[in-house]
Amino acid sequence: MRQVRWASWLVGLAMALAVSGVRPVAADVTSDRAAAILDWPTVIFAEESFFDALPLVGINTVIQLSNTSNTAVHAHCFYENANPHCTNTGEICYAAEECCDPMTGCGLCLPGWNETDFRVQLTPFQPLGWLASDGLSGFSTVSPNKAFGKFPIDGKSNFGLDGSSNAGSRIPGVPEEPFLGSLRCIAVDEDGFPVDRNVLKGEATLGFFFDSPTPGGDFINVGKSNAVGIQAIEGQVNDDNVLVLGGPEPEYNGCPNILILNHFFDFAEDPVIDDGSQIFTILNLVPCTEDYLRQVPGGTVVQYLVYNEFENRFSTSRPFQCNQFSTLSSIDTTQPLRSIWSAGVSGTLTGQTRIHPINGGVLAVAHELHDEAGIADFNVHFQGDREDPDFIVLP
Repeated sequence: MRQVRWASWLVGLAMALAVSGVRPVAADVTSDRAAAILDWPTVIFAEESFFDALPLVGINTVIQLSNTSNTAVHAHCFYENANPHCTNTGEICYAAEECCDPMTGCGLCLPGWNETDFRVQLTPFQPLGWLASDGLSGFSTVSPNKAFGKFPIDGKSNFGLDGSSNAGSRIPGVPEEPFLGSLRCIAVDEDGFPVDRNVLKGEATLGFFFDSPTPGGDFINVGKSNAVGIQAIEGQVNDDNVLVLGGPEPEYNGCPNILILNHFFDFAEDPVIDDGSQIFTILNLVPCTEDYLRQVPGGTVVQYLVYNEFENRFSTSRPFQCNQFSTLSSIDTTQPLRSIWSAGVSGTLTGQTRIHPINGGVLAVAHELHDEAGIADFNVHFQGDREDPDFIVLP
């Protein structure tokens, strides 16, 4: 089998971005039950021109959003753009040297955050799916000459139960290419006020597209994970624009107190494919707290306790804001081989990391990258919920 080191691009991207009182109860965040708030921590879109000489010719994300109830529901959704940009040119960057221009000189490559919101109405028991690059029903800012797919129940020729439809809905494509960010959707009524309806379910599928010089040799690798859900507390959601997650007077269940990730250590040799292939894990964190009204991203300090197979313990901490998309071995150092998540430092192939946010909750998804075997996306485990509340402020 032809060896394809396709994972090196995503590892490199993650490394570049990385450089730039507890109640003993089960966590109330869920990835396998319907909820009133859904979060997809990883949404990626990049085209062929971004990958230079690599055989990888594109990455796109298929987003699925479903209504699990027998009545229609509205969702207010927010794409959160975490791309860094050059201060002098405004171009997307992943390293400081990309911000040097003969005309404008050198600028800084700074992390950014902005959101693009939209609303969608789901008919009873309706699943919807769309490509992050395209959206549904409209025209893309990335590919302005390309028409989107159409909503299947348009309210003109097709209707759902009780005359329901997707009329008035619009799902845009992501605002720029390449795009690295997340998506959050909240159950609301027809006037846009939040409601205590735990009826939304979602999934995300990352698709990696490859080109082969051999005719018919093109292929795709995919990884799939569930959206992370936060359930509303029946009768507690009011009609203001501040959603209270956890704490003493909650409207929604609290975010996790501890997140638990079981993983291979980075640079571990793949035990299944004996050809020197290495395994890397990307951890994607997003904050529970977001202020969409004032355009202020959430952030927190995260403590990490790392255990190897002999239960030797390592620890570190790191602040982040908006979105942390990083290989494990880039969290604590700019020299990944010296990281506490490096297999050479930990001394074992696998381990466990316990993630404890200090002053604000976080949600997470992980991506395990194998050169030959593909990608495995998975949700992390949760333990307990935070004593202090998190807040989502709607516009």
